[in-house]
Amino acid sequence: MTEEIKARGICLRTTEYGENDRIMTLLTDSKGKIAVRARGVGSPKSKLRHAAVPFAFGEYILTVRGGYYALKTFDYLDSFEAVSYDIIRYYCGAAALETMDKLNEDEVPDVEGFARLLRFLSDICYGGGDVRDFVTFVLDVLKLSGYGLSLGAYREGNDPAYYAFDLEEGGFVSRDVKSGSIARLTTDAARLLIDYVEGVRPQDIPVGSCLAEILSLLSMYVRTKTGYTIRSYFELADMLKGGFASR
Repeated sequence: MTEEIKARGICLRTTEYGENDRIMTLLTDSKGKIAVRARGVGSPKSKLRHAAVPFAFGEYILTVRGGYYALKTFDYLDSFEAVSYDIIRYYCGAAALETMDKLNEDEVPDVEGFARLLRFLSDICYGGGDVRDFVTFVLDVLKLSGYGLSLGAYREGNDPAYYAFDLEEGGFVSRDVKSGSIARLTTDAARLLIDYVEGVRPQDIPVGSCLAEILSLLSMYVRTKTGYTIRSYFELADMLKGGFASR
């Protein structure tokens, strides 16, 4: 028996399936993350081709049969095209999509996560958001997913050359701790990360290089906790180290 459902969704990624079909990964407001077959959308003549591209946002009408979803119609709401106007913002947007893809289980409703992604994409396109807001987004999503970071053994006033962060525990530890899951952050990067965890706006810190360190740390943390590698974090970190800056 075939049924139809309507859901607001954001296309996280697509995979080619045959000559013109695509398998879309959608994050929806009601069904969570789902895989949807979109027939014929690879053709330039397809009226639904804009539904099956990353960043597409709209009302999706889907048919469901035997537990499998197929695209029927699409009511366009936004494509967040403005992310492509700035390379750092584009990679922040792409990394946000990859984050939601990797951290969400299939068909587990995530209303808060969906709303947070939509708010971030809107902010980075229309509200002046940048890579600093992306770090806030990642920390929020990690918290929603049960992987929130903590202060751990961090103590204000300490001033070593670096701080030790336990990737298993998700918090700072004494530098004397010996473990294969320990990563290092410079003092400035550690203090910036603590500001983020505490919800404080960073002040008087060389943000660019510190954000590169934090993104590298977050990529290792996500891989340690989930087994997934979010490659866009490394790409963003490399760009920041190379002197790119979002305007």
